[in-house]
Amino acid sequence: MYRFSKKQNLRMKKRYLQLLSALLMLSTSSWAQCPAGRFVSDVFPNITMTTVEYSPVYHQMMDIYQPTGDTMTARPLIILAHGGSFITGNGDRTNDPTVDTLCTRLAKRGYVTVSIDYRTTVYSSMVGADSTPAINEVIMAISDGKAAIRYFMKDRATANTYKIDTNNIFVGGNSAGAVLYMHVGYLDSIQECPSHIQTAMAANGGFEGNSGNAGYTTRTKGIINLAGALNSASFIGPGNKPSVNCQGDADPVVPYSCGFPLYGFCSVTLCGLGTLEPAYAANGIYHMSKVFPGDTHVPWSANIAKMNSVDSIVTLFLYTLVCSGSSASVNEVNLNPEVKVFPNPASGVFNIAAGQTVSSILMYDETGRTVLEMNGLNKNNVEISTQGVSKGIYFVRIRFSNGNNTQVMRKVVIE
Repeated sequence: MYRFSKKQNLRMKKRYLQLLSALLMLSTSSWAQCPAGRFVSDVFPNITMTTVEYSPVYHQMMDIYQPTGDTMTARPLIILAHGGSFITGNGDRTNDPTVDTLCTRLAKRGYVTVSIDYRTTVYSSMVGADSTPAINEVIMAISDGKAAIRYFMKDRATANTYKIDTNNIFVGGNSAGAVLYMHVGYLDSIQECPSHIQTAMAANGGFEGNSGNAGYTTRTKGIINLAGALNSASFIGPGNKPSVNCQGDADPVVPYSCGFPLYGFCSVTLCGLGTLEPAYAANGIYHMSKVFPGDTHVPWSANIAKMNSVDSIVTLFLYTLVCSGSSASVNEVNLNPEVKVFPNPASGVFNIAAGQTVSSILMYDETGRTVLEMNGLNKNNVEISTQGVSKGIYFVRIRFSNGNNTQVMRKVVIE
């Protein structure tokens, strides 16, 4: 876990007070169901952590972080999985600083948070030309991740030890852990899976897996994707779950676009945020994303400022979904400034007008191919020529000079 100096703690406290103030500016009716300060600031000074076995089949363990002294009877749950490339010895629930930091901070704000172990494998199974062992490993990890969700569903229906609001369960992770829970979140049925994944699932208990706690749902509300990916962006479709996403755009471990992970040594395709972002937009999926330009894999793991940036966008994402029940009001928060695109449809030229200074613009077509890129803008109003751009539907990603502002996506029709 990170240790902060008094000066760093004061800066963090100031940052979250600013975030809280912004959130409280929203309409009372939209946010009234959450107590003032909860889920945004540290309303609990201490946490209590317990370790339990959640998979009676494979004896997998989890650490459960709870706010000490909390009396709320229906609390949102966040389940996170560690990184480590699915390789035994590369990581577990006790040594991923990103997962531990988020679990600790979010529990102090009133969430119940969880760090899970899951089955891993030897290095030789994850690399090489034969992709079958790597696919089987990931499917086994997905089976474990689903059992962890069912553990809390079962507890709520029986002992109710953890007082979970089962309508507000979020899953995600860091690196491999994010890959695990991205597939839990975006694979809706075994029919959606390509044949090689169907085969691996059939050998491991079917679509829901065989890791235990059968008979309970794996329903979740949203996904926290920190340097994770999907085997195919086609898994994303209309009506899918919202997500919050962070990744460095020079990531060689989990490809930012589509490619082979682990520096190319693992022959299973993964598609990162550079491909997922236009897929979210094309399917109308509510999401928040933060790209770390020029950074490689999980740059926040050893950098406090970048970890704080990840924490901020995750906090806003969760608060928006837990406290409003929808994403309708999120654009009123300064972290996601107002952006207008006009005329739309456009012919010859269109304009972008933003409430904050725009640093760069990237435009994709419906396949995810980049057709236009503009950097170093540093202006609020940008005119874009469509000369040489074919007619059709495009998605424009706008980034801002102020790093505290979340990038936004807009759809534009070129006639």
